[in-house]
Amino acid sequence: MSGLKSRRYFFALCLLATTAANASETVSPWPGGAEAAVILTYDDALDSHLDVAVPQLAQFNLPGTFYLSGARPSIRLRLEDWRKAAAAGHELGNHTLYHPCSKSAPGRDWVKPWHDLDRYSLEQFIDELQTTNSLLTAIDGEQQRSFAYPCGDMNAGGADVVAAIKPLVVAARFFSADGLHRVDDPDYFRLEAYDGAGKSAQDLIAVVEAARANNNLVGFMFHGVGGDYLSVSAEAHQALLKHLSMYPERYWVSTVRDAVAHLESAQ
Repeated sequence: MSGLKSRRYFFALCLLATTAANASETVSPWPGGAEAAVILTYDDALDSHLDVAVPQLAQFNLPGTFYLSGARPSIRLRLEDWRKAAAAGHELGNHTLYHPCSKSAPGRDWVKPWHDLDRYSLEQFIDELQTTNSLLTAIDGEQQRSFAYPCGDMNAGGADVVAAIKPLVVAARFFSADGLHRVDDPDYFRLEAYDGAGKSAQDLIAVVEAARANNNLVGFMFHGVGGDYLSVSAEAHQALLKHLSMYPERYWVSTVRDAVAHLESAQ
């Protein structure tokens, strides 16, 4: 072997050794050495959550986080079903009492004037959170609660709500294009989630696969599942759950509350 070839060969070996060493230094922050953590969240206390999502999660022994708005009809009419969901290991999260949203945002003609977040005071918004926390505790007995911003809005009457909600909840979720939250980002009041409405099984699975690259926390936001509105099909939802359950070495599936508790304990 010539001198030039020898130097190239030696350099290649050093590069491989360095790459291997760096890879060995990358330690997963998740239980069991999983490559990513996944949170499955469901907004608005819909019948399709109880009729489709909860049975599918049970089929694959996976937990979900259900963000309940206290005034939704299913809270009154199916209270025992929500209590059973909590007893099965699902998290019941806070989604305010009346689901107020900013009516001035594009596409918000459906927002009722008395539920217009632009007209709320910060105190009114916090009152809704406190009332809903009390309602949820009456259902599941839990004291710690995570929150999802209705419509992703973070202002009430022009006032930022993020700092004000921190004494009441342990984390808060909104949504983003990729649903990825870096493990080194300590801001648990802006947890990201990918909107599953209308997405295919391939779309959903691609999101969790992308999370593996940097041991990210990846969130999903679902509304209707096989029904209701802003829906994902029951088949696509089931395919995602099946994929997650097939690869426990890749994915740690958790509730929002437990995922944040795990990250905080590791700091």
